[in-house]
Amino acid sequence: MNVDRVAILVKRAALEFDKLANPVLNEYDLTVSQYKILKYLYAQPSRTARTVDIERQYSMTHPTAIGLLDNLEKKGFVCRMPNPDDARSRLITFTGKADAMEAGLLELGDRLERQLTARLTARETKQLIRLLKKLMGVPDVQESMETAKE
Repeated sequence: MNVDRVAILVKRAALEFDKLANPVLNEYDLTVSQYKILKYLYAQPSRTARTVDIERQYSMTHPTAIGLLDNLEKKGFVCRMPNPDDARSRLITFTGKADAMEAGLLELGDRLERQLTARLTARETKQLIRLLKKLMGVPDVQESMETAKE
């Protein structure tokens, strides 16, 4: 098997993160996928999102997103309410349980990220992030700001 292939290495890195994170997140009754949804909601200025927003953010199918949200709702982390701007969709928001856990979960995510990148220097980590964003076609705000200064 050729391990010099970008797709294989990216997938293996994601699996390494899952192996690192799942046992720790299990203590919070969360999976990595469920944690990512909470982290996405925490980052939203409105503290809400639509299912389609989550699907787009994580390139997941509608049934996958619905399954994750159903489980988060059963566990008491999120609730869904009617969207006042669109009767066809619902807004996902936190419960008090998820809101109270925000600081701890975000710090946990930072700690897991540091563990995953422990073999890299700070410069290498920034370079890896920049290259992965470039690979995915995601604009790098920091790089854009530096280019504008020149």
